[in-house]
Amino acid sequence: MFRVAALLIFAAIVTALFTSLWFMMKDKDGEKRMANTLMIRVILSAALLALVLFGFLTGHLHSHVPW
Repeated sequence: MFRVAALLIFAAIVTALFTSLWFMMKDKDGEKRMANTLMIRVILSAALLALVLFGFLTGHLHSHVPW
């Protein structure tokens, strides 16, 4: 469940990143669509970080690194 949600959020982050690149190339000066999509990307990144942290704390996710 957590892995699927993390993959979906990650796909949305990549989509927002390339959408903002598209807006940067095509928009005229004064339009704020690029800034808005970058803001959405930052929010999604924070949500992904929170989801991964929650998964580690609850035991649904675990690291394969032998600490």
